[in-house]
Amino acid sequence: MAFADNNDKNLNFAGDFRIKKCTILSYRKAPNADKAFRVNVLPQLLSFSLVEDITSPVITGEIDLADTNDIRTLLPLTGMERLELHVYTPNQDEIDFREDKTDTLYIYKIARIKNISGTGRQQVYRLFFTSREAYRNNTVRISRAFKGPIENSIYELVQDEKYLDSRKPIYIEPSATNTQYVIPNLKPFATIKLLAENTISKKYKNAGYLFYETTRGFNFRSFESLLAMDGIMARPPAELYAIQPAKVRTDKGEVDIVKDLRAVYNYTFEDAVNQLEEMSAGLFSNRLVTTDFYNKEIKTHDYDYYESFGDFYHTEFTGEGEKTFTKWLKPFTKFDNTGKTLGDLPMQKLMSASNTRKIHNDYEYVESEKVMPIRVSQRAQMANFHLLLTVPGQTRLNAGQIISFALPYQKQVAHDEGQQLNPYYSGRYLILQLKHKFDVANQQHTMNMRCVKDSVNTELPIEMDELITLTNKVDAVDIYQEDENTLNG
Repeated sequence: MAFADNNDKNLNFAGDFRIKKCTILSYRKAPNADKAFRVNVLPQLLSFSLVEDITSPVITGEIDLADTNDIRTLLPLTGMERLELHVYTPNQDEIDFREDKTDTLYIYKIARIKNISGTGRQQVYRLFFTSREAYRNNTVRISRAFKGPIENSIYELVQDEKYLDSRKPIYIEPSATNTQYVIPNLKPFATIKLLAENTISKKYKNAGYLFYETTRGFNFRSFESLLAMDGIMARPPAELYAIQPAKVRTDKGEVDIVKDLRAVYNYTFEDAVNQLEEMSAGLFSNRLVTTDFYNKEIKTHDYDYYESFGDFYHTEFTGEGEKTFTKWLKPFTKFDNTGKTLGDLPMQKLMSASNTRKIHNDYEYVESEKVMPIRVSQRAQMANFHLLLTVPGQTRLNAGQIISFALPYQKQVAHDEGQQLNPYYSGRYLILQLKHKFDVANQQHTMNMRCVKDSVNTELPIEMDELITLTNKVDAVDIYQEDENTLNG
């Protein structure tokens, strides 16, 4: 079993791991002690998983146990139990939720209980766990004003004992937002979401922030900060994945474990193209109508995907990590018989917002036109063209990091011709969601990753000539006349 190997430094194969602790802590005290009653469930552990998602404020996971001691009655399991978990890939960052290190996890659900032996003594069941902050979120409501830089408010919401009371690190991207928001009786996560959606980055033009948790801690940052570094260059990939044979050998005939870690067990592309959904979501163009009741002004603001593309960092870049202006994920071409591109047609999504000034004396709301149109398009760009990968597990990778995926061009080549990479589907991807799966019985760690790209490695062809031929329009057909013609034979 995985926890029987005490050599922490030796990576024996791709997907190898060490699990040092998996302990359930009861809500009641241990006999003759001041600490919680606890049960080591490593001997009963079959498998477990852990999920990070940049659209979710907390991590979640599951544990499968083969229980011969009726632990769920011994503790008992009630939804108030905590979980200590310590696991890692040798020589990599550790997933560590031990009580003396940080906040433990909470077991909130038990399901799929069934007997698997003739005596009826052995039971298999699944425990679901999440972060302590998810419990705290459901016990608190916020009705107050937050003033000043929004990141200061986020820090207070995460760490103040009146709110989430977290002891985990929080990685914050400084903002250019200095405002005041009055929170109307919301829970902490809903409050953070409201503030995040109206935050402007200090170094990027990107609008709207993300708030999510990984095994390293909480993150409050923009999409663009995940794609670039310090506002000056594209962020390098954390890992390079490629379609390759398993167990690649070195010149000495040994298995190259480092290269094996970069293998892809399988891959799938989900919704590589979904034009109608993207149009409705406002990816290509959208219109925002703002109303200033104080100055009695109504203004219209149109967003153009193609015109604004070069203002932001994307998954792909040019030169030495510079912004690309033309590696659009969508072709630059005229739409139908309009004589315009989709970026010139803003009524695909219509929005409205109040931009009334002087609500607070020393603070102003963020101007809606600087946030909403950009945020709407950027979220839509991340909604499709998803790459689903299954790869060997590594505890150093997290959701929100960049990876590279080398996909061969799926066409026949001559014997003396080199295999080319797919010009559009290969390249850099952002990890949206990462699921660690630890098979303890078979000593195998795999990862399922959902990744996305918002630009292409090689520019799409541009075509501005009108190629659509339309026939003449026809008159409406009178159904009664049609019926009469039928009756008359």
